[in-house]
Amino acid sequence: MASGVLPVAHSRVYEYTFTDIHGGQKSVAESAPYLNPQGNFNALLIGGLDQQIRISVSRDIDNSSVYSTTTGIITVDDRISSSSGNSFYGKSVTIPPLSDGRYTIKSEILDSKSTVVSTTTHPVVIDTVGPTSDNFSVPWIPGYDMVVTGSRWELGQGQEAVIYLAVKNINDLSGFDKATVQIIKPDGIVQSNYTMSYDEGSKGATAPITKGGMKKADWMPVSDADTDFKFRGFLYDKAGNVSQLPDQTFVFDSSPGEYEIFAVEDQTSPTSVVPGFSSGYVKYTAGMTVNDNPVTLIYKLPRSNYRPYNKAGLSFGNLLTESNGYVYIKQRVAVGTKIVISNGYQYSGGDGSYNVKLGADVPKSPVIKSRSIQFSTIGYFSDGSVKYTDKDLPGEYLTASIEVEPRNFVQSFNNLTQGYKVCSIPVGETKCTGPFSYKINKGNGYIAHYFSVSNAEKTLSSDQFEIRSIWNTDLIPKITGFDYRESTKSILVYVTQPGNGNWREVLRLAGVELFDTITGTSLLNGSKVAMSGDDYTYAFDLSKLPEGKYDLAFRAEDTFNNTSQLPFQSIVVDKTPPSLSISYDGAPLISESTVYGLENISVSVTDSLSESKIYQMVLQGGPTSDDVELGFTKNTDGTYTPLYPRLFPSLDETTDKYTLLVKAIDDAGNMSSKSIRFAYYPKNLIVLDKLNTLAVSKAIKLSSGEPLAVLKASQLRRNDGSLAKGVQTALITVRGDSAFPISVIGNVVAPGETKEIQIDLGSVGNDVVIPIFPGINGVVGSSGFIVEFPQLK
Repeated sequence: MASGVLPVAHSRVYEYTFTDIHGGQKSVAESAPYLNPQGNFNALLIGGLDQQIRISVSRDIDNSSVYSTTTGIITVDDRISSSSGNSFYGKSVTIPPLSDGRYTIKSEILDSKSTVVSTTTHPVVIDTVGPTSDNFSVPWIPGYDMVVTGSRWELGQGQEAVIYLAVKNINDLSGFDKATVQIIKPDGIVQSNYTMSYDEGSKGATAPITKGGMKKADWMPVSDADTDFKFRGFLYDKAGNVSQLPDQTFVFDSSPGEYEIFAVEDQTSPTSVVPGFSSGYVKYTAGMTVNDNPVTLIYKLPRSNYRPYNKAGLSFGNLLTESNGYVYIKQRVAVGTKIVISNGYQYSGGDGSYNVKLGADVPKSPVIKSRSIQFSTIGYFSDGSVKYTDKDLPGEYLTASIEVEPRNFVQSFNNLTQGYKVCSIPVGETKCTGPFSYKINKGNGYIAHYFSVSNAEKTLSSDQFEIRSIWNTDLIPKITGFDYRESTKSILVYVTQPGNGNWREVLRLAGVELFDTITGTSLLNGSKVAMSGDDYTYAFDLSKLPEGKYDLAFRAEDTFNNTSQLPFQSIVVDKTPPSLSISYDGAPLISESTVYGLENISVSVTDSLSESKIYQMVLQGGPTSDDVELGFTKNTDGTYTPLYPRLFPSLDETTDKYTLLVKAIDDAGNMSSKSIRFAYYPKNLIVLDKLNTLAVSKAIKLSSGEPLAVLKASQLRRNDGSLAKGVQTALITVRGDSAFPISVIGNVVAPGETKEIQIDLGSVGNDVVIPIFPGINGVVGSSGFIVEFPQLK
């Protein structure tokens, strides 16, 4: 084979096939080489005709050789169909069972003298064991009498903070894929499924039990802590293995259960609707008029729904009496203010609303219309929750002001937390201001100050309001690392936020950004993809950046404006696909032209910013409408040449053409493709001058004894220059527009038909001499045919 450059053949593992440990048939692409075979597994190798491939397997941990074999020569019979439906020429090698671990498969191309022409390597992971981990846990004690240890957990809706179910310390050889958790009902039926959020940085997975704000997560059951459920978890790895976690039994309280406002205390009533009392209690009716403020409401609820008798029951007021399995709870309240009914394992949870009207002469409760709090470094505010950042501290509270509805009694504005009266509001007036003193220094912390307005006797009061002071200057986020994938220009950034979720979910990681250290410009905001405990994972897609050169760093910021940084690296962003050009015999290949032999085709790929390469060649069309993926060689000048498949020549140069499709990719992940259409004739094609013979279907001989019409060719040589010897397979194809069939060595080939013939070249590589004559008698005309040797032995 004449060529101006030396080729480097690139055989590669196309995919792996095997029976997995679960008994299923599996095909795995070389790009994701995580295998869990039950025993042997097959490596499907793509190459070209006349090649031999040696496969060696070595164990990465000690670089020891564990297996080696050499395939036979790739022939036209070695056409393989992959699991994706693509066809190519190559070999399938069976590799014996390997113990779990990381291996390298080396593929070497051998020439006819068993000399190594080129080498490629492929990493592979054998993993037949599922992921390991800790058992289910709740990362922190959520309070409200919940139990998150032992064989039976007791869970509820808590307060503002989100409560998480966690699986920590997940490890796996091939890499973790996902974690799922089911809720199993007592009858074994699956109540719900949830795919847990996984954080690569901490190796932990979480699922929310609550949404925060005393609301259950959607996948959690509706229950009154009266049913034993089970968490059942499954961990999946990239090789397809699955591990099941030990079940965790739990009860969950998301329902306040049965209760009602039953009666109202009325000392003037001569009768009673409350069992055990003959007078003083009237039936409650929504919208009724009462003559007392505060008013005493009587609630009726099952004894089993009362906290002293059931941890999951309701807690409020005082027990008045019990009767027939019910308890009657006495709750005194200033009309217009709220009643807090606490369900099990949470703050509040019950409906504390009521509907009564005050009699004409009954005094009204105080009502707050607005408030204003003064802090030394930020001034006045009215919000109920204030976050103090580093620039605000140290500082202190100075005053508190209140505005109320006027009343016919003196109203007192009270600091309930610190236990003093802030100021008084005279009869008929609406405002007052007084001292409020509390100092806050740098550091971190939380305090709630409660205030209310009451009469002097404190029998009537407004609803309380709360001023939450939350500060943090030293729980600063830390970027612990990142995972950059050049091929996809994607980054996962791992950040730890100390105290994450503190102070009723106020302390959180606010975000992570990517910025240019040269200009200081913020370029991208990351997307949160996982959170587990204090650990976050944020994702960046660098393909969103404009083309150019950047010196990048990450910046993490919490909800108190504390920040930390971590340098990344200088990168070049390339969004331009590589450029492809196809040549034939050193000149650009023109579409619709004729190609004699694929070895004369070369493909160039160029890219101004990134390294680029060819990753696929496909040949389609021809007289048999073929579709085959090609192996290819990389030449020393950087161009690529397709390797030989088994193809039929173009019988008709106008219709039987092939399309060569070439695909390229650069290091930035940009892809391009180019296709070109041409008529194809193989290099081992014998072209004869016009032969004249009689229209009879038998071999006519001259007076010398030689056939009148013969196919003659000189000695045939293989790619390495050696003579072809012995019996060779040739293909004879007759043009579809021929006037008559052709007879060759006992084979009659009709117009448009292709048949195999066997030609013996002898032990020394003789010339080719084959008699040819019409396949039928009496037809005058011409028949065109070609003879091809698809592979010489």
